[in-house]
Amino acid sequence: MTLRLILLLTIPILLVNSIAIAAPAAPSNLLTLEGYAPLAEKYIREHYSLAVAEMERTSIPASITLAQGMLESGYGTSELAKKSNNHFGIKCHKGWVGETYTHRSSENANGSTIARTSCFRSYGTVEESYADHSDFLASRSNYSELFLANTTDYKFWAEGLLKGGYATDPTYAKKLMTTIKNYSLNKYDKHTNTILAFNNSTEELEYKEDLQALKSRIQTLESILSQTELYKLELKECLSGKQQEVTSLKIKQADLKKQLNEKISILDNNLAIQYDMIANLQSRLERVENIQQDMIKSDPLMGYFNADGTPKNQVHIFPVRQINNEGIFYQSGRKATVASEDRNLFEIAQEYNISFKELLKYNDLEDDSDLPEGHYVFIESKANYVKNQTAPHQVAIGETMHTISQRYGIKASKLYQRNHLKKGEEPKTGEFIFLNKTSDKQPNLKQVTTQSNFDSKFGGGGTRGK
Repeated sequence: MTLRLILLLTIPILLVNSIAIAAPAAPSNLLTLEGYAPLAEKYIREHYSLAVAEMERTSIPASITLAQGMLESGYGTSELAKKSNNHFGIKCHKGWVGETYTHRSSENANGSTIARTSCFRSYGTVEESYADHSDFLASRSNYSELFLANTTDYKFWAEGLLKGGYATDPTYAKKLMTTIKNYSLNKYDKHTNTILAFNNSTEELEYKEDLQALKSRIQTLESILSQTELYKLELKECLSGKQQEVTSLKIKQADLKKQLNEKISILDNNLAIQYDMIANLQSRLERVENIQQDMIKSDPLMGYFNADGTPKNQVHIFPVRQINNEGIFYQSGRKATVASEDRNLFEIAQEYNISFKELLKYNDLEDDSDLPEGHYVFIESKANYVKNQTAPHQVAIGETMHTISQRYGIKASKLYQRNHLKKGEEPKTGEFIFLNKTSDKQPNLKQVTTQSNFDSKFGGGGTRGK
């Protein structure tokens, strides 16, 4: 009796259930697909006792084990079930040292079903598959809440298995519960009788039964412990791999940051050099312009005479135009003629039957100035825009706002307005004058100098001063 008392006091959890379950009756609520019903009935008859035994051994509801076996193995007809006795689709995972079977299965990834070839565990018997399924769940921390709950509620277990990641199908829990309900599998969760019968007349037999139960429980715990250690090893290696990846990424990030900083430093140095070069060139350009201005101031007429004292040819400001029989050509859709030495403004006004005052207004003139030969004279009001001209005009030597206005047949007031200039202000040579569009800024201006009548005639805009 001493051994009997020790067993009862030290390992009450090892109460072994004496199970006496008759073969189940045919399920009353089968799937509507009649082709599956015989397969389901056959599977239940052949495997319910294994599910109940595992429930007694590890507390996993028999209904859950049966439903998983039915779904994962296709009622025992799948390739994996037939060739490797794997009824639960358990993959090899890290540390598995048993037999393996390579199989192509369908998995759910981001809402899509994909085919993937994976390594699955292979068993000598179906009983081994059922036992390993129980040990697998018991050894994984992501299913620990299910065991701690100490319940046979199959809905709780179905949702917990999905949450723990047993399957990738988001409807897996619903499928388990539907299978259990359709085949009344939850009735097997109640076939348990935790009885240890001790008979004073058969004490030796009772001791043997107690020892056998203890050995069975120890084997179960050892199996679960072994699975747990393998799982811990798998997690440890996974964590180590992730830590190495993080370390590698940090090193790469530091290297990239260093390279970026070096490139930024080089660019900063190059920009500084460029700024110094630009400043130096601007300073030299200003000195050259100052020298040019000093030369012009010291000899304002030098640009108009050759070395022998003869006058240079007049700067060609107005391109030669083809005129009709009436002496007229069109610029920007406006009628114009060309001035000559034997044809002054009065004669042009009389020739085209317009008043002298109107002629002056049309050409932005204020008096009867003698225009140089080739100067455009408009005999009707100039246009507000230049036709077929999109680019701005670059000021050439000798050009003024008035000559540019005459050349393109556009009102001088429009040119002043679009280039932010006041009447009398003149742009420097090389600046750009916008004809149709408004400029963003005012062009650089010429230095104000007193112009003579000679200056006006030769390149000063084609009109004499007052």
